[in-house]
Amino acid sequence: MAREPAPLNWKSFILLLILALGLGSLYRFTDLAKKPMHTDEAILALKTHEYAQSRTFEYDPKDYHGPFLHHAADLTGKWRGWDPTVMDEGELRWVVAVFGLGLVLLPLLMIDGLGRTGAVVAALLAAVSPMLNYYSRYYIMEVPFVFQTGLFIASLWRWSQKRNFLWLLLAGLCLGFMHATKETFVLNLAAMAAAWGLVSLRIGSFEPRNARLSYAGARPTIPDWLAWLIVAGVGAVTSIWMFSNGFKEWQGVHDSIVTYDSYLRRSGGSGHEKPWHYYLQLMTWRKDGFVWSEALIPVLALIGMMDALLDKRRANNVRAFLVFLSIYGLVLLAIYSIIPYKTPWSVMAVQYTFVLLAGLGMRRLFRAVQVPLFKTVLIILFATGIYHLCSQTNLATDYSFPGTTRYAADSRNPYVYSHTTTNLLALSKRIHELAARHPAGKSTPVQIIQAEHGWPLPWYLRDLTQVGYQNQIPTKLEAPIIVTDKGRGEEILTKLQGEYISSDYGLRPGVMLSLLVEKYLWEAYLNPELPAVPPNKAELAVEEDAAPPVPASLPVLPPGDTTGSTDLAAPATPESSIRHLPVPAGRTGPLPAALSPALARPAEPALGDAPVRKAEPVPEIPPEGEATPKPKRSKRSRQ
Repeated sequence: MAREPAPLNWKSFILLLILALGLGSLYRFTDLAKKPMHTDEAILALKTHEYAQSRTFEYDPKDYHGPFLHHAADLTGKWRGWDPTVMDEGELRWVVAVFGLGLVLLPLLMIDGLGRTGAVVAALLAAVSPMLNYYSRYYIMEVPFVFQTGLFIASLWRWSQKRNFLWLLLAGLCLGFMHATKETFVLNLAAMAAAWGLVSLRIGSFEPRNARLSYAGARPTIPDWLAWLIVAGVGAVTSIWMFSNGFKEWQGVHDSIVTYDSYLRRSGGSGHEKPWHYYLQLMTWRKDGFVWSEALIPVLALIGMMDALLDKRRANNVRAFLVFLSIYGLVLLAIYSIIPYKTPWSVMAVQYTFVLLAGLGMRRLFRAVQVPLFKTVLIILFATGIYHLCSQTNLATDYSFPGTTRYAADSRNPYVYSHTTTNLLALSKRIHELAARHPAGKSTPVQIIQAEHGWPLPWYLRDLTQVGYQNQIPTKLEAPIIVTDKGRGEEILTKLQGEYISSDYGLRPGVMLSLLVEKYLWEAYLNPELPAVPPNKAELAVEEDAAPPVPASLPVLPPGDTTGSTDLAAPATPESSIRHLPVPAGRTGPLPAALSPALARPAEPALGDAPVRKAEPVPEIPPEGEATPKPKRSKRSRQ
């Protein structure tokens, strides 16, 4: 039998690990607030603010995920000295970025299974993977969930090797957090169970040979059945504590179980149907203005799988663990590929498992190539692959040098899914500039009349106190600032009293908005010396606590699909059947309804002012104290 080459020396290992941490930190934490908020991010962000204010999480089994991310943001904000009730997008994304960086460190817990070379290569690939980096800068549940799943597997591996009771407790905590983060954790557990069953039948357990004898006298041994019971018990207590708001309210616990009935009905696609090979294509090849490919990772992972299955020279327990990872990754990929509903971030757990196996594959290649020249060529090829991943990450995350094309919110980026256009930031800025020019300031009346209520506009307009949201054209149309669908702009202009200026902005790919501004306010915005309100309204200028320009009662929203960028979209649900959470203090008007994404590729919208439209004089603004509708939380589908 050929002698095994010496492992990677510690000096090289530490240098590569420092490089991985440096690149991972650079790509995850730089300019987090630059990219516009996705609708899902905006809704989760407002829910986090609500939780920080009320200290209560109300779980919705149809339209929302669990409380973990909101707890994590609240604790992180306090640790960093931020006010959790007003954390902005950069601070909220920082929370997820921490979990993303944790993915770079997780391979160290499996170093005795992957080897030094395998662990550090996996860390480096996790640091530069465009997919892992892109969603580590997203305020959604997926990256924390992938970290919890990886830590759960690593904790069980460490327990099997050292029998330290603390690893069982950590595994139980991870299991509870997984349930409190994403209900789809059952798919990961199913894949793990299938992998564990096959490995146990064909190879054996993770436990080292003669481990029982070596542990005897050192510490009390725990039977396997009791170890599993401890993990399940700790996981159940952790999950119940989070869903019950500290063992105080039990409806959320009940709902976290019955939600799976809805999941089974939604798995057919709900507008997000894609072919079975969607995830394979996402991870390997796409050309759209730039070649997007992470093929280096699945190719090396395939080599790692073959090495795990065929190399019988390694210890039986290590081989069992590596074969477990291989089967788990393949089964999980098969499950997600079979389910018609597909969103790009859903496959991240598979991607990360492949990253671990890719480290093992690269280790096998380094050990197989003995000729110095060939080994140098192999290192150059691997470095070239890392460079290509870095170049894609530069473009995908907007961390790039001046003059480089950027794709962070561009539909040509394969990881962008119904994302908000950068043009919406210009709309938000313009509304704030107009409000600053109006005598009422942040109490300037604004009406959003749009089928999806302009999400994520409620996030960007959260500091304005007199914003009304309608999905139908209301009876009263008198606000000086109105935002509506471009297709409704003409109809609304015919109903407006007075003269309004119209300009167009993009919301998401294929969805355009029209901004309608009262002529007096628009001209005052252009010329500070002019009045911002008509003469007949100057004495009625809205004060700081005035009523919003929306009718006292709004029409009930019609049934419709909650088809946001989510894992399993909700079925058509009448608005009247939805439980609503409290709205952040100071907000008036109902919060928007569910997102209905348009996935068509956008034409980049441009700002432009339409001709002035003339109508009758503007009626008086409703007097202070007029009844206004109670704010309602958006019906949001799952991520």
